[in-house]
Amino acid sequence: MASPFATLPPELLLHVLSLASSHRPTAVALSLVSHWVHNHVERNLYHTVSLSSSRSLVAFIASPNSKPHAFAHNLVKRLSITALGPISNIDEVLKKCTGVTSLVCGFSGPSYLHCARSLKQPVAPPEITTFRLPIAPHEQFLIALACRDGIDMSIISPSVTHLRIQLTPATTSESVARLRELSYLTHLAITYRHGLHGNANSVKEMIKPVLEEGRLKILVIYVTGAGSEAHRKEIEEWRTDSALEVIDSTSASSTQKCLGCRPHTLIIAKRATAAVLPQWEQGVNIWDVSSI
Repeated sequence: MASPFATLPPELLLHVLSLASSHRPTAVALSLVSHWVHNHVERNLYHTVSLSSSRSLVAFIASPNSKPHAFAHNLVKRLSITALGPISNIDEVLKKCTGVTSLVCGFSGPSYLHCARSLKQPVAPPEITTFRLPIAPHEQFLIALACRDGIDMSIISPSVTHLRIQLTPATTSESVARLRELSYLTHLAITYRHGLHGNANSVKEMIKPVLEEGRLKILVIYVTGAGSEAHRKEIEEWRTDSALEVIDSTSASSTQKCLGCRPHTLIIAKRATAAVLPQWEQGVNIWDVSSI
């Protein structure tokens, strides 16, 4: 019996494959059907790449090597690197995926910088300029090791418009204040553990220099490690500053009220209930105010 797909117009069949392959497990299964199908679902297979181990780093590097030179640049748009290393492999992946628009960094900034300099990359001396990544994504997430030693500007794209960071015991006010150097930054999300830096007012002081630049449109505050009562107290601490316009995500009416009259930065404070990486892999838009 002939396959029912054989009777479908080619453009309809391609549309079906495109829709089906937007679900990654399905895309992987489809890629094994035939060489022709593989070629048509490959774009979705490589659109979002998550590398969480040294093995996945090596496998990914080997895959584009068998493709045209611009393969990784053209197809990989969302990239997550949470593998510990080798740092040289991380550097090689970043150099291949220069078309990435959204990047999750879970590797050590100081280690990456040391490796890049040891590889004799053509960068200016540290006293002249700050070392930058070989790619320039507009959305970036700094998690895990990327935040362990504080905020490292060397692994933040100067072109970033949407940035999410985590505050750790090593985070200093000076390192957070350097975010002012990001001239295109309009959306900032900050995650911190309740009580880590004293209270909400302490965190406000840390981010005040960034707010004073007047470029931020949205600031999202995620508080972790707190129960419901602590969550309410933390939100209330954010509300005590009349100079800030804050939305409690549990109140739909306050959201609408602030959306209709937003003279300053829109600040959304809420308790973090999900890990960053799974949200990113699922394509959750943390900047969509209507869904927060």
